[in-house]
Amino acid sequence: MQQTLLLDSRYYPIQIIDWKKALTLFFTDRAEVVEEHESAVVNSTHATFKLPKVMRLHSHMKILPKAKFNRKNVFYRDKFTCQYCGHLGKEKDLTLDHIMPRSRGGTTSWLNIVTACEPCNIKKADKLLEHTSMHLLKEPYEPLWMSLLTQRLTMQQKDLWSHWFFNS
Repeated sequence: MQQTLLLDSRYYPIQIIDWKKALTLFFTDRAEVVEEHESAVVNSTHATFKLPKVMRLHSHMKILPKAKFNRKNVFYRDKFTCQYCGHLGKEKDLTLDHIMPRSRGGTTSWLNIVTACEPCNIKKADKLLEHTSMHLLKEPYEPLWMSLLTQRLTMQQKDLWSHWFFNS
């Protein structure tokens, strides 16, 4: 599946979209193609089009510096590592833990949620950290959306779009 890096009107990376959305943006004149994939094409009955590798939106988008709070983004922030024991796991093997349990007034937020393996989550249960022998490997923080976007890039995507994200 070919993907396209979407830039805002100032050439700042926003997100990665699939080729169908990229073509929709192009044909509805909401974005222009900046770079094309060399060998990826799509055929219509009347024409052949190279698929866009990088596109720029015509309109200005307000960039949100903070990342959206969700399960997958917490895992990326914590690098798929239990914040209590350091176990590196796959998404299906990990849970989210409230540092200050909800039963004690804890909120579901970037600063109160960490990645935990199931054994650590069960061990901590609804206790306060100071009432356990457990401790956090690092304090939770609210990440910037750009740092999460670059963490989500595969090695192939990093090679493909490195000049848009990294100083190389």
